Amino acid sequence: MITCPACGHHNPPGSRFCNACGSRVVPADALGLPALPALPAVRPAALAPAPDAELLPGARIGPGGRYLVERAVGRGGFGQAYLVRDQQLGRFCVAKRQVPNPAWSARIREQAYSNFRREAQLLSTLNTPGHPNIPEIFEYLPELHCLVMKYVEGRDLGWVLNGRGGKLPLDEGLAIIREVCSALAYMHSRSPEPVLHRDIKPSNILIDSEGRVWVIDFGLSKATPVESSLINTEESQMAGTFGFTPPEQWRGEAVPRSDIYALCATLHMTISGFQPTMNRDDMDNFLAGTYAPFPPVRSLDPSIPPLVEAIIRKGMAFDPNQRPTAAQLLGALDTILNPKARADLQSPDGAALADEPALAQWAEEHWDAAALWLYGSLADQVTRLWGKNRLAADIRDITERNATDQHAGLDELLALLDPEGFGATPPQLIADRQSIDFGQLGPEDRRELVLHLTNNGRRYVRVEILVPRWVLSSSLTVSLPPGRQQRIRITADMRRTNDAGRLRDTLIMRDRSGTAFQIELEARLSRWGAVLQMISRTRRVNWESGEVRQIRQIVAHRSGVWALDVSPDGRQIASGGWDQRVRLWRSADGMAEDVLEDHGGNVLSVAYSHDGRFLLAGGNSDQIKLWAVRNRRVIQTINSKQGYQESVFFSSDGQLLIAHGGDGSIGVWRLRDGSLVQHFQPNVGGQTISLHRDGRSVAIGCADSSVRLWTIGENKPSDTLSGQRGGINCVVYSNSGGLLVAGDGSGVVRIWDMDSHRVRQELRGHQNAVRSVAIHPDGQTVASAGVDSTIRIWRVSDGATLQVLSGHIGSILRVNFSHDGDFLISGGVDGTIRMWQ
Repeated sequence: MITCPACGHHNPPGSRFCNACGSRVVPADALGLPALPALPAVRPAALAPAPDAELLPGARIGPGGRYLVERAVGRGGFGQAYLVRDQQLGRFCVAKRQVPNPAWSARIREQAYSNFRREAQLLSTLNTPGHPNIPEIFEYLPELHCLVMKYVEGRDLGWVLNGRGGKLPLDEGLAIIREVCSALAYMHSRSPEPVLHRDIKPSNILIDSEGRVWVIDFGLSKATPVESSLINTEESQMAGTFGFTPPEQWRGEAVPRSDIYALCATLHMTISGFQPTMNRDDMDNFLAGTYAPFPPVRSLDPSIPPLVEAIIRKGMAFDPNQRPTAAQLLGALDTILNPKARADLQSPDGAALADEPALAQWAEEHWDAAALWLYGSLADQVTRLWGKNRLAADIRDITERNATDQHAGLDELLALLDPEGFGATPPQLIADRQSIDFGQLGPEDRRELVLHLTNNGRRYVRVEILVPRWVLSSSLTVSLPPGRQQRIRITADMRRTNDAGRLRDTLIMRDRSGTAFQIELEARLSRWGAVLQMISRTRRVNWESGEVRQIRQIVAHRSGVWALDVSPDGRQIASGGWDQRVRLWRSADGMAEDVLEDHGGNVLSVAYSHDGRFLLAGGNSDQIKLWAVRNRRVIQTINSKQGYQESVFFSSDGQLLIAHGGDGSIGVWRLRDGSLVQHFQPNVGGQTISLHRDGRSVAIGCADSSVRLWTIGENKPSDTLSGQRGGINCVVYSNSGGLLVAGDGSGVVRIWDMDSHRVRQELRGHQNAVRSVAIHPDGQTVASAGVDSTIRIWRVSDGATLQVLSGHIGSILRVNFSHDGDFLISGGVDGTIRMWQ
């Protein structure tokens, strides 16, 4: 039995929600996570450390005690570092803590914590897209003022120098400093603001067993500004290292070029062997510019080239504005290390590109290769070879903004490089026909025709396809680079309309700028077909009539039905549950069609592709499987490493898979090859999500009773919808995206208007937690279900309860309307699927 932590109710094994109050009760072993190893005997305080207490071996920190403290590995004036084991992923990490000085006042202490939090958030942006010389930042633990990052095993540069007689050969020393400079160039180009290290010195440069250079200890403990009035007092702790920290940083005025001063001081020591002797007594003269901690490097070693001495002298200039930027210094170091290197960009095919127009021309002529280059090394080359920091930052912004669509990213870059030419060119989408006539059809007929689309222009074209109710499209979006073609299957389905006689409508394709392309559509019902259609109108379900009834019951799974979806044509139902099976059912009579045996874990979510050819299944294993519906075989397996998948979706163009993991993260994979396109952790306590029709926006239902609106790839939510009383268990967008429905743990359902972000209706009637909500395709009716074993049908316009449907024994876990809105399906803990009409 599983005991609910909220109300104490005893639930049967396998429960994920409390059957009494609806709270989540997921046990660790149900998530497919490895069991935690036995801990050594420690005193209880070590298992739940106080915010300022020292972390002892065996202590567990982080969400659910994820990180096990192994030992302390470092200690400084303002911070501590510990080696910890990530028990979820089986890897070692370093946990760095902000530990205040006991002599600090309450104001300084709070300022230190505040700066630490801000610095941690800023450093986390370094993960995207990342840099080969910067360890990855994994997680920030605010309750302990602790940052968890990649553990790198190696020797710091100071240790290496001690073992090599105090200095390194010129080329070797320059090569190490060059790697550090590359990392600084990346950090200083970050947006919306540069990231500063603040403590570059030999002990913070690590060299691993393979010779790779790592920049560590990002000065988090040095984030507290030092007030000038306190610099010379005995009580103050000065934020810096004598000899390496520049004057402006001692005054609390650090800028990106402050790191350049420290890097050039490190270069001086590395190639000359000079150890600075500066101390506190020299501070006044140093701040006045009359004391230099390092002598000219050639006075110590005349064999050092004058150019290197000039670089060090300029990099350690008293005035920060006279120092080079990291990108400029990187270019100078590259020139010294490889004097024959060209200053031109080297394209993937070896062409030399001297400036932006040349880059734009080459990229437009080599579209696919340019897209790969853009999302690879282009930004780094622009920094290193051209020294154009701003352009490199713009390139990184473009790739982050268009992480799921490389063609859109390249299109935006070309418009940036050539705004008056390429940027001013309109899109040119051409269809092989301006109208589609499906001919004469019966009331139950379907007819499919093929539409060929061609991009005849220079610009990338991505359009959203909007079709009338009686028409189906094989894709909801079309993405065409210049010169490409795509076939779209357009199907007229007379079962999806109540209209008789001649049908005339328009298929609209709207691109990102709002430009619309239109195709005229026409179909005619046969004479007898029109009569039958008129007669059949009385038989079609009227969801507002209050006469909805159960038409079919399917005994589907041995335990609860957790996953449920209807194929786009309405002919098939897919379900999944705790029996680790995905089952397919014929909706016409409820007969079993097949069992997909190879899922390998409890199934929590299934989703059909928009054309019905594929089916996604995700659950408490670490794999997401893509099935071909026709031949019932797995064609792609995605290893998500998210613990389990709460929800899986297809993107609107069918090219991407989006999954919401049990750890709250959202992953985006390319279905063609299973490669991870993007992974981000909103860290908002997300319990459930819904994907907008645009394929980029998600609504995240959170444990704190709010719904966060998030754009995939962004670092923060675009808006927050607040006001519900319990944690959000379910959210769903309407087909148009104009409505959002959310159900919470207190039994309240809210309908949000997404144009104004205001509550349109608040629906009350459920006696306990709401588990699932659905919106009718016409946007006029909402269905909700939950712990009280009922399904409620609501009218959107006034929030009226239209009908209460009963039949399930126990909680209802899923409700879905069919794509044409003709019937509703529900799945419950009783293992049955029920169809309503």
